[in-house]
Amino acid sequence: MIVANETTSTISSSLTFSADELPKAEYFMDYVLGILMVFLTIIGVFANTSVVVLFTLPSRKKVHSRVTNLLRSLAVSDGTMALVGGTMYAVNCFYHKWVFGREGCVFHGVIMFWCGVTSIAHLAAIALERWYTMTHIQWSVANKYKVSKRVYLIIFFCWLFGFCWAISPVAGLQRYTEEGRVSCSLDWFNPSPGYKAFNLTMLVTVFFIPGLIMLTTNIIIFKVVSGSTIKKKDKTLLAREIELAKKMVYSKVFYLLAWAPYGIVSVWATVDWQTLPSYLLTLTGFFAKVSFTLNPLLYVGMNKKYRTEMCAMLFPWRPVDTPAAREDTPTSYSMEISKVSEDQTQSQSNHQIKEEREESELSTCDQKE
Repeated sequence: MIVANETTSTISSSLTFSADELPKAEYFMDYVLGILMVFLTIIGVFANTSVVVLFTLPSRKKVHSRVTNLLRSLAVSDGTMALVGGTMYAVNCFYHKWVFGREGCVFHGVIMFWCGVTSIAHLAAIALERWYTMTHIQWSVANKYKVSKRVYLIIFFCWLFGFCWAISPVAGLQRYTEEGRVSCSLDWFNPSPGYKAFNLTMLVTVFFIPGLIMLTTNIIIFKVVSGSTIKKKDKTLLAREIELAKKMVYSKVFYLLAWAPYGIVSVWATVDWQTLPSYLLTLTGFFAKVSFTLNPLLYVGMNKKYRTEMCAMLFPWRPVDTPAAREDTPTSYSMEISKVSEDQTQSQSNHQIKEEREESELSTCDQKE
């Protein structure tokens, strides 16, 4: 257990142990987490880089859309976390302590906080985009391949939102310090009322509100998909959008599950740090860092169209079953939109004929009277 101390410096120093002072179980756990983090870092960097390339190459334009622009920006954020956070975490695990000094601690804290908040903001934005797509069907299909300036403004806001929170501790509103033995983050253990107010405000704004947005929009999406609010014709039209929405629901759930233990422990540390076991910081920090590998695997791996294009890009010498990827081309969407337009024109024509008949019948009745 962490021993209670009066000053912040004593609290911080009490979290730093030498290898000789560690229990054998925690000593062994560091090696296990370090080896796992090496593999996760390699996978995370490779997977996120591949996603960025896939959603950037003009030759893969058939899979580009509004949501892929958000996914590409999300992959940049997750890839940065994998490269910086995963590498530094693994090295510290093998040394059983923080080895990058004070400057390295601040650098690690800023990058991880910035990218972590940015990723969560992207997930909330993607949830809202999926909600708007499912509740505005005709507009969504007609504008599927049109990327408006609004999408780029949303991406900019997500990065700016994360940067403002990440730079706040450097500006003096909080501070970055050792978190457990092998990571750096906010000073959760400072008993100052100002620090506690910052921590709780940050957790509500950065974690709980975006989580609520994801939960609410996903519930609405499931109701729209499973309910009778979508006509049969529109369900066929948006079959792929519905499937993509379902897959993204699963990915958000896994992402929140990866961050939930860290959020709970952070609240615990803010409210009553004296009863918090130190090893929980190491474990929850590890699970939070797993999130940078989850996103590309879930978003791309669970979507047949993206997966097919990814395989074709990574293994161009292998024959790839491309019909699944080609079924969502702009041409097919244009045909679908044309069909919808024809149906709408026919409906308007029938409605006009019906009104003319009613007017004729009323005029006939007036003449008889």
